[in-house]
Amino acid sequence: MNKIPSPRIDDAMALQAVSNNSKLGSYPDLQGVRAVIQQGYLQYVAARGNAHAVMPVLLSQQIGAHLESHYKSPPADLKHITDLRAETEHLACPMCGSSHRGTLDHLLPKGNYPAFAVFSLNLVPACKCNSKRKELLKGPNPGERILHPYFDDCLAERLIAAKFEKLGAIPDVRLQLCVDSTHPDYAAIDFHVRSIVQRTSIVNFLRDRWIEFCRKPCLIVRALKRNPQSAQALKLTLEEELALLDDLYRGKNTWYSIFVAGLLHPEVLLWIFSQMHSPGRAADGPLI
Repeated sequence: MNKIPSPRIDDAMALQAVSNNSKLGSYPDLQGVRAVIQQGYLQYVAARGNAHAVMPVLLSQQIGAHLESHYKSPPADLKHITDLRAETEHLACPMCGSSHRGTLDHLLPKGNYPAFAVFSLNLVPACKCNSKRKELLKGPNPGERILHPYFDDCLAERLIAAKFEKLGAIPDVRLQLCVDSTHPDYAAIDFHVRSIVQRTSIVNFLRDRWIEFCRKPCLIVRALKRNPQSAQALKLTLEEELALLDDLYRGKNTWYSIFVAGLLHPEVLLWIFSQMHSPGRAADGPLI
């Protein structure tokens, strides 16, 4: 769940090349609709990929099938689709924040928006979290929509932290928004988290991370091999770790950052400090 740079592809030129390629099964069908599709591309950019503002382009079922086929098996003129799939699949997923992407999927579903099936700005790198939402795109309430990693600047902010409760060996774990209802994109952020992030295995990840942290803190935060001498020192150590994770994984809402952000909650921080200084505990020993 992070803001990422958009691909620099000349989609108008790519579409023109595909529509003029007589060796493809889509020839000459795409030639008659090329202009209207390109106009759709321009409107998509003007709307910044906002699902409430992008207007569907009316196309025949046959044209839609051609475009979907070109997405699944890109011809040479759409080689950038294959390249985009491969070049960044090892990076964090911008849709949910997990540690890998794995595929290149549609932000606006190709079933309802076939005109954007091969449009580079509608193709976002993601893990299986994006396919799990299927056709879900907008909610019933004003402003509720899936966020767009190329356009929504709020994704560069810290939006989520872990919330640990009933602290102990296996705490209760949930996600907590770091923004309140006054944020201009609150409805979209909340909807995106509920519709995508919470449907992943993130809670299991955070719970396992907590267990390992309690077993040996330096496994998760290396600087905690030595006990901080004050709660403030612990806070500074965790803040430094969080900043490093944000930098390393290129965003503030990866699962690694979400975990450490949760440790900085005042009640959790004081619990950790107290456990670290329990009588008889060795430095970097178990917290419990």
